[in-house]
Amino acid sequence: MFEVLSTIDVITITPTGLTHLGDPHQYPRLKLIATAGEHLPSSLKDLWADHVCLLNCYGPSECAIATHIVRMTKASDVTIGKPISNASCHILDAAMRHVPLGVVGEIYLGGVGVSPGYINLPELTRDRFLKDPFTNDSGMMYRTGDLGRLLPNGQFEILGRMDSQVKLKGYRIELDEVANAMMHHPEIVSAAVVVKDKSHLVGYFTPATVNVEGLRQTVADLLPVYMVPAMWVGLDMLPHNCNGKVDKLALAALEVVHVVDTVQTDLEAQMAAIWAKVLGVNVVDIGRQSSFFSLGGDSLSVVKVIAASKHAGLHLTASDLLNAMVLWRVAEVATSRSSQTWPSAMLTPEVMTSLVEGDSLAKWSHCAVYPVTGLQAGMLLATMRNRDSYVLQSAVELGESMDLDTLQRAFHTLVERHELLRTSFVTTSAGLFQVLRPDTSDIEITNVAAPTLEAFLKQDLAKGFDLTGQLVRWTGVVTECGTYGVMTIHHVLYDGWTVPMLWDDLLDIVRGNQLADRPGFHRVVDFVQAQDEAATQEFWTSYLRGVVASPLSSLTSSGYWNEAFQNSDSSLSLTSKASLKEVHEAARRLDVTTAELVKFAWAATVRKYTRQDDVVFGQVMANRDIPVDGVDRILGPLVSTVPCRVQFNDCLSLASMLDSIRVERGAMTRFAHASLADIKKWSQVEGVKLMDSLFAFQNTPTATDHNGCWSMLKPSNPSTVSEEYTFELIVEPTPTSLNVHALYNPGDISWDQAQWILHEFDHSLWHLCTEATADTGVSELNTLSEAQTALIRSASFGPTVPLPFELLHHAFEARAAKHPDVRAVELDGQWLTYGDLNAHADTVASQLAELGVCVGSRVAVVMDRCLEFPIGLLATLKVGAAMMPLDVAFP
Repeated sequence: MFEVLSTIDVITITPTGLTHLGDPHQYPRLKLIATAGEHLPSSLKDLWADHVCLLNCYGPSECAIATHIVRMTKASDVTIGKPISNASCHILDAAMRHVPLGVVGEIYLGGVGVSPGYINLPELTRDRFLKDPFTNDSGMMYRTGDLGRLLPNGQFEILGRMDSQVKLKGYRIELDEVANAMMHHPEIVSAAVVVKDKSHLVGYFTPATVNVEGLRQTVADLLPVYMVPAMWVGLDMLPHNCNGKVDKLALAALEVVHVVDTVQTDLEAQMAAIWAKVLGVNVVDIGRQSSFFSLGGDSLSVVKVIAASKHAGLHLTASDLLNAMVLWRVAEVATSRSSQTWPSAMLTPEVMTSLVEGDSLAKWSHCAVYPVTGLQAGMLLATMRNRDSYVLQSAVELGESMDLDTLQRAFHTLVERHELLRTSFVTTSAGLFQVLRPDTSDIEITNVAAPTLEAFLKQDLAKGFDLTGQLVRWTGVVTECGTYGVMTIHHVLYDGWTVPMLWDDLLDIVRGNQLADRPGFHRVVDFVQAQDEAATQEFWTSYLRGVVASPLSSLTSSGYWNEAFQNSDSSLSLTSKASLKEVHEAARRLDVTTAELVKFAWAATVRKYTRQDDVVFGQVMANRDIPVDGVDRILGPLVSTVPCRVQFNDCLSLASMLDSIRVERGAMTRFAHASLADIKKWSQVEGVKLMDSLFAFQNTPTATDHNGCWSMLKPSNPSTVSEEYTFELIVEPTPTSLNVHALYNPGDISWDQAQWILHEFDHSLWHLCTEATADTGVSELNTLSEAQTALIRSASFGPTVPLPFELLHHAFEARAAKHPDVRAVELDGQWLTYGDLNAHADTVASQLAELGVCVGSRVAVVMDRCLEFPIGLLATLKVGAAMMPLDVAFP
């Protein structure tokens, strides 16, 4: 089929066509392959890169064929490189603004190759050919309809077509992204995805021998569950059109018959019956391999299946169903789990006592037992997986007037006075509970010698905590450099307000002062338990109705970053260029709190990086304003993490926007105690994380002056992000400035991308503080920093060089003059030299001119493939006309 390639040195071919060539060793004469027209799969790149000079090219016909050309090697990632000379490439949003580095947008191309428009299609020309706003001349740019992004190394990546985006069951899905995920399977040669019956995805692949279960797992490991095709079809070869591209219309027209494999167990049959009833399908059409989504399942039907399963005596959760997805797997999960569930935490003291006794925990029978809060439960579960999670080491350096023995006695008294510090936790059949112990017999108070404080802290942190024992300890540390006191405490007992109050009380004990009256943390637990759970659920369900997750993790640059930027640390810090005074003044000017203003700056940053006007992220709330007497003096973890949703409206003024956020924040106060796990469940956002980033404004009190007794040492910032989030932003006011600390997951985003996010946040905050007024339009805030704008502009333009020839055929004429006897074209053993071809074209051009053909004319050329064809093409160019080749076989 490809015998002709045995005599060819260079070819231009689509990736689909290249997959049909097979083994590169069959074509020893091939020296250069230029692929274009489709995404180049990594597997195809790896197959050919060592055998030929492999070029990946990009550019539509509307831009004189190519705007990007880059050589591919096995070590390189698949990109289209940078714009070639005299070309430009811009990644823009719907408002024609550059999007940040790494963010997906639509590709617009500019430069000398952009054509003036389409023939006889004025409306399409107006839609696609636009004045280039990024140049000072009257140049045009072309709107490609392709999706792409600019990577930190200045190269561009293609991610599919705008028109390949579909909305299925409420989710926005990029079909090319699903096909690219299929290509990660080592045996897949080509892949395509189409929507069938407006209800489910069908994945087509070659070769047909690939194991479907392995392919499904490959895609499931890379994409959210709703993007995994419901049906899979293996073919010997994907159909392709006359341009060598995959013909998706032909795929969509294929009749796909779903073969149902019979259920094999009673539980599979039971689960199939539940699905049939909920989804309204015939149970005989549900087999072991049937996918929940392929049968028409959505978020609402997930809830119905779970309820029906519970009614049938089966234990199944939403995550179980969405992760397993296939009938036999869902049935397997349902059988492997215990049917025991924890009842509501709203228990009477009598019930709690019976639970403790029932679990043979007689040693706690004389203790007060309370439920845990949602925040405490989450931290305890994390500590069960990792003993040193959520541990704080608060240290002081002792002054000359203070000795370790005095501090030891004072700390013992501190534990006696505050029940919080005598709290332990127990696990019962009904869940987690906190136990307030009356004695301090096993409190850990020691003195040690260490080479350095840092060495001790590292060793101390590794000890972690036993949740059934004391969760606070005191250590006096003697080193060559000084003497220190270290209070190590688990986060399940404290928040940012608690630690300074503990040090203040410790100082009062040392000085013999009367301690401040502090209500117990159980007052907060009482408040939480007294809340109306139904009202709480109703609030969060309403607040999050219709929300779409805002994943920063989609910014992953898949290895595309400069090696010089790589960093083993996953934390970043800066001091905001907006001073604390400027932030306070802006907050007063806009009639919001400082924390709300800074949070809005983060919301604006998330908007930039997700290209969503409706964004959601986690926020840490202090909850020191709940209606509990003395709440500002209570020791304990009152903080909670809840979603913050900001719905941007560019038609509003900044003042109106902030006012609506403030109203929502006020309404949220009553319900901020809710467990984050419950909130996520109520949100009905399945398959992806509800909150991909977390915002915390740490405006907490500081300990009072310790007057020579000791000096506080600033605790080190955490260096790793919680597994729940891709990015955490922590803002801490100092007397004159704002310190900004960021944690990121290096598995989701790169170091340089995290740097840009951090600096873009600072730019947003600075813009709010220095330029924004109450009347400023919300749309005016969606700007990039000068540094990122400059970098994007420099990467968007290829080198500007003088054009060697004014017109294309001038280049051919120069070649003909220099090498008239060199063969120019060959066909079936015949050829024309450059001189002959140019002379024949001059003759035909003269005849065309005599017929009235001139600049702007269109010349139809009707002929079979022959040596005369290039003569007609060159002659048409010479008179300034455009050639329209017509196929003689076309009716």
